[in-house]
Amino acid sequence: MNLTWLDADSRAEAYQFYHQFMPYARLTKKELLGVFFAGNLSEKKIIAAVRLRPIGEYQLLTGMLVHPEYRGQGLAHQLMFNLQRTLNTKPSFLFSLPELTSFYQQHRFFENSEITMEQSPKIPAEITQLYKRYVSKGKQLYLMQYQP
Repeated sequence: MNLTWLDADSRAEAYQFYHQFMPYARLTKKELLGVFFAGNLSEKKIIAAVRLRPIGEYQLLTGMLVHPEYRGQGLAHQLMFNLQRTLNTKPSFLFSLPELTSFYQQHRFFENSEITMEQSPKIPAEITQLYKRYVSKGKQLYLMQYQP
């Protein structure tokens, strides 16, 4: 399955997809937004999506979402596989729910405590501040970094 990157003017269906299945998500035009489509050209629908949010010279993987009817078919793994080239372009991070850390570890994301100082001497302040803001709201999240 191929990941299709949507430009800022072609996202109406993606906004509806997120609104339906992840209503708290706040999409911005600055983010890269990639989707998997199912169906034929005239009746294609989004079945999975992922966003990469630019933060200074870094990027934050966020909003990975698979349509409930398509879960359990490996689409999240396919999304991650399709993201590898993009993740290699600049330092990449994500904030993982506890139950998803092992999934992300399968795709070369590691918790800060698992990364040696040679691999990552310091988590950037921009990422750390955003992470602390989420955690201060009571969310249990793990800060993970991509290691190519």
